Amino acid sequence: MRTSCDRCGDLVDVTYDWDRASIPAKLQDFEQFWTQRHDRLRFSGVWRFKELLPFAPDEKIVTVGEGQTLLQQANSVGEYVGMNAGQLFLQYEGMNPSGSFKDNGMCAAFTHAHMMGAQRAACASTGNTSASLAMYCSVSRLMKAIIFVGSGKIAYGKLSQALE
Repeated sequence: MRTSCDRCGDLVDVTYDWDRASIPAKLQDFEQFWTQRHDRLRFSGVWRFKELLPFAPDEKIVTVGEGQTLLQQANSVGEYVGMNAGQLFLQYEGMNPSGSFKDNGMCAAFTHAHMMGAQRAACASTGNTSASLAMYCSVSRLMKAIIFVGSGKIAYGKLSQALE
């Protein structure tokens, strides 16, 4: 894996040629993708916006339906912070496949690892990141998971998620 520039030794920055990317010009164009939600990539709450993540060809994208979390109207919280009823919504990320918001980022990281031909994926985590990585490895069967956990540094519930 390349993390530094061969020429100067600095960290590699990810840059995209946004002028060449096929990004819809209007919000309505993105909203039209919702009608295509039968497509596995448009169903994902992350890859539905794949034009804004132009690093992966469609055939390499890994998704397990992450990001399909519901918006919950939060009138009491909204009123507390000075908003009118019906103006504030919160997203319940516990509905993601591993039960965590970490799935949203892990799908992109796992896709990149798949693109690079990785056979193993590793992380050091005491909770949701390890559960998410283990879930992507298990469901996709593309890589073996290696999870590093400090001794006595994880709740049993989180450990069981990573082992499932």
